[in-house]
Amino acid sequence: MYGRALAQTAGTAVMRLADADLLPFDYAPQAEAIGKYETELEKLLKDKQDEFTERNLELKEDVFTATADPRKPSVPPPDETVPPYMNFAPMKNAIEELKKSSEHYSKALAAWQAKGSPALSAESLNTINGDLLDVSRLFLNPKGLPERPWFKNQIYAPGAYTGYGGKPVAAVREYMDEKKWKEAEAQIPQVSQVIENVGAGIDKAAADLETATAH
Repeated sequence: MYGRALAQTAGTAVMRLADADLLPFDYAPQAEAIGKYETELEKLLKDKQDEFTERNLELKEDVFTATADPRKPSVPPPDETVPPYMNFAPMKNAIEELKKSSEHYSKALAAWQAKGSPALSAESLNTINGDLLDVSRLFLNPKGLPERPWFKNQIYAPGAYTGYGGKPVAAVREYMDEKKWKEAEAQIPQVSQVIENVGAGIDKAAADLETATAH
Protein backbone atom coordinates (compact mmCIF):
# COMPACT_ATOMS: atom_id res chain seq x y z
CA MET A 1 0.00 0.00 0.00
CA TYR A 2 2.71 2.46 1.01
CA GLY A 3 4.92 1.37 -1.86
CA ARG A 4 2.17 2.05 -4.36
CA ALA A 5 1.40 5.46 -2.88
CA LEU A 6 5.08 6.39 -2.92
CA ALA A 7 5.45 5.27 -6.52
CA GLN A 8 2.38 7.28 -7.57
CA THR A 9 3.60 10.38 -5.77
CA ALA A 10 7.12 10.13 -7.18
CA GLY A 11 5.81 9.37 -10.67
CA THR A 12 3.44 12.34 -10.65
CA ALA A 13 6.18 14.65 -9.40
CA VAL A 14 8.61 13.50 -12.09
CA MET A 15 6.04 14.02 -14.87
CA ARG A 16 5.09 17.43 -13.49
CA LEU A 17 8.71 18.53 -13.36
CA ALA A 18 9.50 17.10 -16.80
CA ASP A 19 6.60 18.96 -18.45
CA ALA A 20 7.27 22.34 -16.81
CA ASP A 21 9.35 25.07 -18.41
CA LEU A 22 9.58 26.84 -15.04
CA LEU A 23 10.08 24.37 -12.19
CA PRO A 24 6.80 24.29 -10.20
CA PHE A 25 8.13 25.02 -6.72
CA ASP A 26 6.36 26.79 -3.86
CA TYR A 27 8.31 27.26 -0.63
CA ALA A 28 5.62 28.70 1.64
CA PRO A 29 4.36 25.30 2.94
CA GLN A 30 7.94 24.19 3.58
CA ALA A 31 8.71 27.36 5.52
CA GLU A 32 5.61 26.79 7.67
CA ALA A 33 6.67 23.19 8.31
CA ILE A 34 10.15 24.25 9.41
CA GLY A 35 8.55 26.77 11.75
CA LYS A 36 6.56 23.92 13.32
CA TYR A 37 9.72 21.86 13.76
CA GLU A 38 11.27 24.69 15.77
CA THR A 39 8.12 25.03 17.88
CA GLU A 40 8.27 21.30 18.63
CA LEU A 41 11.86 21.67 19.85
CA GLU A 42 10.84 24.43 22.25
CA LYS A 43 7.90 22.36 23.47
CA LEU A 44 10.14 19.34 24.04
CA LEU A 45 12.48 21.44 26.18
CA LYS A 46 9.59 22.92 28.21
CA ASP A 47 7.99 19.49 28.71
CA LYS A 48 11.27 18.03 29.97
CA GLN A 49 11.87 20.98 32.28
CA ASP A 50 8.40 20.57 33.79
CA GLU A 51 8.67 16.78 34.00
CA PHE A 52 12.06 16.73 35.72
CA THR A 53 11.18 19.59 38.07
CA GLU A 54 8.03 17.77 39.19
CA ARG A 55 9.82 14.43 39.56
CA ASN A 56 12.64 15.93 41.62
CA LEU A 57 10.11 17.60 43.90
CA GLU A 58 8.31 14.30 44.41
CA LEU A 59 11.62 12.61 45.24
CA LYS A 60 12.48 15.34 47.72
CA GLU A 61 9.10 14.91 49.42
CA ASP A 62 9.40 11.09 49.42
CA VAL A 63 6.22 10.75 47.38
CA PHE A 64 7.40 7.53 45.72
CA THR A 65 8.29 5.96 49.08
CA ALA A 66 4.98 6.97 50.64
CA THR A 67 2.92 5.57 47.77
CA ALA A 68 4.96 2.40 47.17
CA ASP A 69 3.22 -0.96 47.62
CA PRO A 70 5.20 -2.89 50.30
CA ARG A 71 4.17 -6.13 48.61
CA LYS A 72 5.81 -5.02 45.40
CA PRO A 73 9.29 -3.66 46.11
CA SER A 74 10.30 -0.91 43.70
CA VAL A 75 13.06 1.62 43.27
CA PRO A 76 12.19 5.33 42.89
CA PRO A 77 13.24 6.91 39.58
CA PRO A 78 16.59 8.68 39.58
CA ASP A 79 16.98 12.37 40.25
CA GLU A 80 17.22 14.27 36.95
CA THR A 81 19.10 17.45 36.11
CA VAL A 82 16.52 19.98 34.94
CA PRO A 83 17.36 21.10 31.38
CA PRO A 84 18.77 24.63 31.19
CA TYR A 85 17.39 27.44 29.10
CA MET A 86 18.27 27.10 25.42
CA ASN A 87 18.51 30.04 23.05
CA PHE A 88 16.32 29.31 20.03
CA ALA A 89 16.27 32.97 18.94
CA PRO A 90 18.73 32.53 16.03
CA MET A 91 16.60 29.75 14.57
CA LYS A 92 13.35 31.65 15.11
CA ASN A 93 14.77 34.74 13.39
CA ALA A 94 16.11 32.68 10.49
CA ILE A 95 12.72 31.02 10.04
CA GLU A 96 10.94 34.38 9.98
CA GLU A 97 13.29 35.50 7.20
CA LEU A 98 12.67 32.21 5.39
CA LYS A 99 8.91 32.82 5.54
CA LYS A 100 9.37 36.32 4.10
CA SER A 101 11.54 34.96 1.30
CA SER A 102 9.00 32.24 0.54
CA GLU A 103 6.23 34.82 0.42
CA HIS A 104 8.38 36.96 -1.87
CA TYR A 105 8.73 34.11 -4.35
CA SER A 106 5.04 33.18 -4.09
CA LYS A 107 4.08 36.77 -4.96
CA ALA A 108 6.52 36.92 -7.87
CA LEU A 109 5.18 33.62 -9.22
CA ALA A 110 1.55 34.73 -8.78
CA ALA A 111 2.26 38.00 -10.61
CA TRP A 112 3.75 36.08 -13.56
CA GLN A 113 0.80 33.68 -13.62
CA ALA A 114 -1.66 36.59 -13.45
CA LYS A 115 -0.18 37.85 -16.72
CA GLY A 116 -1.02 34.50 -18.31
CA SER A 117 2.37 32.89 -17.65
CA PRO A 118 4.03 34.52 -20.66
CA ALA A 119 6.96 32.70 -22.21
CA LEU A 120 10.31 33.46 -20.62
CA SER A 121 13.53 33.63 -22.55
CA ALA A 122 15.78 30.59 -22.49
CA GLU A 123 18.38 32.60 -20.59
CA SER A 124 15.86 33.65 -17.93
CA LEU A 125 14.54 30.13 -17.55
CA ASN A 126 18.02 28.74 -17.11
CA THR A 127 18.81 31.35 -14.48
CA ILE A 128 15.59 30.93 -12.48
CA ASN A 129 15.53 27.14 -12.70
CA GLY A 130 19.18 27.13 -11.63
CA ASP A 131 18.21 29.25 -8.62
CA LEU A 132 15.42 26.86 -7.72
CA LEU A 133 17.64 23.80 -8.01
CA ASP A 134 20.26 25.47 -5.83
CA VAL A 135 17.74 26.02 -3.01
CA SER A 136 17.57 22.31 -2.20
CA ARG A 137 21.38 22.18 -2.02
CA LEU A 138 21.44 25.06 0.45
CA PHE A 139 19.88 22.79 3.08
CA LEU A 140 23.16 20.88 3.21
CA ASN A 141 26.01 21.38 5.65
CA PRO A 142 29.34 19.98 4.38
CA LYS A 143 30.15 18.85 7.94
CA GLY A 144 27.01 16.72 8.05
CA LEU A 145 25.19 15.81 11.26
CA PRO A 146 27.03 15.25 14.55
CA GLU A 147 28.54 11.76 14.52
CA ARG A 148 26.91 11.16 11.09
CA PRO A 149 28.84 13.30 8.61
CA TRP A 150 27.36 11.42 5.65
CA PHE A 151 23.93 13.03 6.29
CA LYS A 152 24.31 16.61 5.09
CA ASN A 153 20.73 17.94 5.23
CA GLN A 154 20.19 20.00 8.37
CA ILE A 155 16.38 19.89 8.35
CA TYR A 156 15.43 16.43 7.06
CA ALA A 157 17.18 13.23 8.12
CA PRO A 158 16.34 9.77 9.43
CA GLY A 159 16.86 9.33 13.15
CA ALA A 160 20.00 7.52 14.25
CA TYR A 161 17.88 4.85 15.96
CA THR A 162 14.54 5.16 14.19
CA GLY A 163 15.25 3.31 10.95
CA TYR A 164 13.31 5.16 8.27
CA GLY A 165 11.57 7.35 10.85
CA GLY A 166 12.32 11.00 10.20
CA LYS A 167 13.92 13.31 12.77
CA PRO A 168 13.45 16.96 11.75
CA VAL A 169 16.37 19.20 12.72
CA ALA A 170 18.21 16.07 13.84
CA ALA A 171 21.39 17.93 14.82
CA VAL A 172 19.48 19.59 17.66
CA ARG A 173 16.71 17.08 18.35
CA GLU A 174 18.88 14.01 18.85
CA TYR A 175 21.13 15.73 21.38
CA MET A 176 18.00 16.81 23.24
CA ASP A 177 16.71 13.23 23.23
CA GLU A 178 20.03 12.19 24.76
CA LYS A 179 19.75 14.99 27.40
CA LYS A 180 22.88 16.63 26.04
CA TRP A 181 21.50 20.13 26.33
CA LYS A 182 24.71 22.13 25.79
CA GLU A 183 25.58 20.12 22.71
CA ALA A 184 22.04 20.64 21.38
CA GLU A 185 22.22 24.39 21.87
CA ALA A 186 25.62 24.51 20.16
CA GLN A 187 23.99 23.18 16.97
CA ILE A 188 21.35 25.92 16.78
CA PRO A 189 23.57 28.61 15.17
CA GLN A 190 24.73 26.19 12.47
CA VAL A 191 21.19 25.12 11.61
CA SER A 192 20.08 28.76 11.69
CA GLN A 193 22.79 29.70 9.19
CA VAL A 194 21.62 26.97 6.83
CA ILE A 195 18.04 28.29 7.07
CA GLU A 196 19.29 31.81 6.36
CA ASN A 197 21.15 30.52 3.30
CA VAL A 198 17.98 28.84 2.03
CA GLY A 199 16.03 32.08 2.49
CA ALA A 200 18.66 34.02 0.56
CA GLY A 201 18.50 31.47 -2.25
CA ILE A 202 14.72 31.77 -2.49
CA ASP A 203 14.99 35.56 -2.50
CA LYS A 204 17.40 35.36 -5.45
CA ALA A 205 14.95 33.18 -7.38
CA ALA A 206 12.16 35.67 -6.65
CA ALA A 207 14.26 38.64 -7.76
CA ASP A 208 15.33 36.90 -10.97
CA LEU A 209 11.72 35.98 -11.76
CA GLU A 210 10.61 39.57 -11.16
CA THR A 211 13.36 40.83 -13.47
CA ALA A 212 12.42 38.34 -16.17
CA THR A 213 8.74 39.33 -16.07
CA ALA A 214 9.20 43.08 -15.64
CA HIS A 215 8.45 43.81 -19.28
